[in-house]
Amino acid sequence: MNIQQALNIFGLSGELTEKDIKKAYKQAALKFHPDRNPVGADMMKAVNAAFDFLMQNIDKINQFQSADENARYDFGEELEKVLNILSGLSGVVYEVIGNWIWISGETKTHKDTLKEMGCKWAAKKKQWFYRPEEYKASRNRKEHSIDEIREMYGTNGQRKATGLKRVQKQA
Repeated sequence: MNIQQALNIFGLSGELTEKDIKKAYKQAALKFHPDRNPVGADMMKAVNAAFDFLMQNIDKINQFQSADENARYDFGEELEKVLNILSGLSGVVYEVIGNWIWISGETKTHKDTLKEMGCKWAAKKKQWFYRPEEYKASRNRKEHSIDEIREMYGTNGQRKATGLKRVQKQA
């Protein structure tokens, strides 16, 4: 994750202060609180990862933002939309790691839906994934296992979609 990608989780751009980032975090925490939002627990994984990254790099935020206006967008809204769709797909298991979503389980029957959402198949990992738009231009040449990715970016576990709009923890 870089600074622009973390800011995109909050839909932020321009000259920012620590106060602006904390305010955006509080707004996101309220919006995505699990008691208010069925996919809130998963959204908060991405929000917390972005906030932690920005706080660690607070002195560089204005220096390393992208000058390209097209690089700035509200990925938080996009991520919420994808998680809401995934939570309604029966038998699908998904996990938010950093600001990527890794999708497994009974995906064969939902292949067309996953493709329409912009998900891609990772043949070596035998899972689908959804990532922010800006990652499509960059390419990390090193292969990582899902366990290595979990260790690098943190996760609190997978969620199994129930086919309903409510998300339950996988047993």
